[in-house]
Amino acid sequence: MRALKLSRSKNRRSFLLAGLFGTALATALLFPSLSLTAQARTVVDMSGTPVEIKDTPAFIADLWFAHNEILVMLGAADKIRVTAEKPADRPWLFKIAPVLLKAETGVHAETVNPEDLLARHIDLVIVPQRGQADALRKLGLPTLHAQYTTVPQMLQSIDMTADALSTSHAHDVARAYRQKMDTLTSLLQSRVSRLPASARPRVLHIAALNPLQIDGQNTMIDTWIKTAGGENAATVSGNHRPTTFEQIATWNPDIIILGATAGEVDPSSPLRFLPAFQQRKWARNPQGVFPWDRYGCEELLQLEWAAKLFHPAEFADLDMRQDVRTFYHSFFHYALTEEDITRILAAQPPARTP
Repeated sequence: MRALKLSRSKNRRSFLLAGLFGTALATALLFPSLSLTAQARTVVDMSGTPVEIKDTPAFIADLWFAHNEILVMLGAADKIRVTAEKPADRPWLFKIAPVLLKAETGVHAETVNPEDLLARHIDLVIVPQRGQADALRKLGLPTLHAQYTTVPQMLQSIDMTADALSTSHAHDVARAYRQKMDTLTSLLQSRVSRLPASARPRVLHIAALNPLQIDGQNTMIDTWIKTAGGENAATVSGNHRPTTFEQIATWNPDIIILGATAGEVDPSSPLRFLPAFQQRKWARNPQGVFPWDRYGCEELLQLEWAAKLFHPAEFADLDMRQDVRTFYHSFFHYALTEEDITRILAAQPPARTP
């Protein structure tokens, strides 16, 4: 009888709370173990904003292209329910993490439908811009701004993501990645610092050929060019900056790097008359899970590749193929074949299976 009275009292209390404050608040007050606050942690995003994240989020929407491979690296591929990526654009990503084929693909931060994310019970959203994060948070979606433009910022963003995932595996991988990056950048610095300024090639990174776009200063591209012992030939700032052949001719770079998806240089293109092309001092940037030259965690491989391109004699001892194999095994838990490595270094997709 006493139990029955207590049950009726509890039901009446629940009804009153629901009527006064809404069902969700009533549930949180009566059962604090089920409330978001009781299960949440605070994670500070890249804009310095503290964000309340559910402990061990299970449903993630990663709306920044470069960040998806970071989640895969940290062991959260199976938690991605919505992704900015598409198999046609990132075949290596979906090859090493086929679970992503179950996710909603091609969803961008600029055009995402917040109601759809709420309907999917998304409990963590990743975006590249602070304004996007602010807008989604106002609608009740825990959202982290994750973008970076330097290696230290990238390491901070990876640590932030590990904090959000809140798994020992994610933290272990983030620490291992930081250690590898610190070791490599120290090696590069020790050798590059001995070179005179005149030995640093002026490098131009072409992001697209039609329309003609280059990557300037204050970008991740500028960071790896300088860290690997080069100087950015472009005197403008920002990613994908429109330019002209005349401007490129004025810069007259020593080395030209074409982005993996920049397109093909037409045989009649005036670019082919530049000294860098005439002297065969140009290269196509590798592309694996993500374009190495952009903003993904394969930045570790990009730095080594660029250093060997800029200063082949000083870095002849570095085995690029072996280091690609080791990186994929250590951080993506994927065993590359010799053909896989060749194709990644040539910015080619995986070979078609019969």
